[in-house]
Amino acid sequence: MNEQSVEKPEILVVDDSKVIRLAAKKMLGDDYEIHLAEDGQVAWEMLQKENDISVVFTDLSMPNLNGMELLEHIRNAESEHIAALPVIILTGHDDTESVKQTVFDAGATDFISKPFESIDLISRAKAYARLSRKVVELEKKTGYDQLTGLYNATSLEEQGAKAFSFASRHKLSISTVYFEITEFQECFLNHGKNVAQHIITAVGKHLQEVMREEDIAARVGVAKYVLVLPMTNRQKTETVVSRMRESINKLVFDTGKERIRVNFVAGYTVPDLLEEIQFSDMLEQADTALQRAISSADEPVVYFDGEPEVEPEVFLPVVTEQDIEQAFANIIDGNYYRIPEQHLVTVVERLAPFMEYVDNQHEEAIADDAEEKNIAV
Repeated sequence: MNEQSVEKPEILVVDDSKVIRLAAKKMLGDDYEIHLAEDGQVAWEMLQKENDISVVFTDLSMPNLNGMELLEHIRNAESEHIAALPVIILTGHDDTESVKQTVFDAGATDFISKPFESIDLISRAKAYARLSRKVVELEKKTGYDQLTGLYNATSLEEQGAKAFSFASRHKLSISTVYFEITEFQECFLNHGKNVAQHIITAVGKHLQEVMREEDIAARVGVAKYVLVLPMTNRQKTETVVSRMRESINKLVFDTGKERIRVNFVAGYTVPDLLEEIQFSDMLEQADTALQRAISSADEPVVYFDGEPEVEPEVFLPVVTEQDIEQAFANIIDGNYYRIPEQHLVTVVERLAPFMEYVDNQHEEAIADDAEEKNIAV
């Protein structure tokens, strides 16, 4: 988060009326960084990209994705930050009390009637932006992920750096494991937020069961976890990963309609501490190994071996002048099909200046013809 966003909380205003959007921006622009969206779909896409938005003001009646649908998207979001955002509904004269009650039951935080006074907008923005920031700051201060009880990303950096420094200073082994639940997004979409959160929590609990007291575990993504294992070499790390897989693969979740299981892929590293690397480098190595496991069809656990993936070298066919002459002869004779496919690119490149010349001559001819007609008139 940059310094400007710390000084100015970010607010999203969603309304299909440009007048309303600009009025809100004028009223709040001095104290807040304002994002504007003309409908719920644009707003939803914006929320995926802007991580620092702390309050949403939205109209109900909008094209593409209306306010009620946007609210449902937010409350059912995979991201806990988005799901917990304060959402203030901008209501019009046509919005009945029953409509308001329905929206409130769906998770609306508050209401403001249009046309609104600046004091109404400012007071809501101030109250809920402060509340949203306090929640974020509280999570950072506690250092724990609220859903799993594991460390959050901030604490991982702090605790992991200390463990890495100790290992490096005393030349002791240390390893890091990144792992991620596979096809989690499909599970979320098919079975809903409650089932998804239950899976995340259960995996966190089973992760704690295979940990030693000195190990460090954190949740750093929606379904992504990290283990830092002090005094653990490659062989012992493989044993830990195997225990994790055995424990988590036994989990069965009852959705009420069916029973589902989860799997995960993992990447791990045991860095050579004789090299001058930092804790962040070790995390990057393990994450790189994880990405290889994710893209692999038959390797669910990948060890970072330090060798970058090399793109296969592509050898372009050698096309001689004799090949070009023969290709032109085939073109003149109308035997296009006889030109080898691997020669086509070179032939087109050779013809490009000629085709440009033809186009220019054609344009000049059209211009001359038009000029003659004008003179005749």
